[in-house]
Amino acid sequence: MGLDEDIIDVTAGSVVRVGQGVWRTWRALPESDGQLRWICIRAGASELTNYPRDATRDHERDSPW
Repeated sequence: MGLDEDIIDVTAGSVVRVGQGVWRTWRALPESDGQLRWICIRAGASELTNYPRDATRDHERDSPW
């Protein structure tokens, strides 16, 4: 998982807290036994009242790997 310019190794069941304003990206390693099939990104500890649509994709920024 990429957080700004840092790379964090995560495995199944990992929990990572990411602050506001931090650019984030993720990928499965090419040599992984399986594909990245599911990722949950969640904010807050309360029920979501709607499906947020405030994320944008940054095509200009290079990935950290």
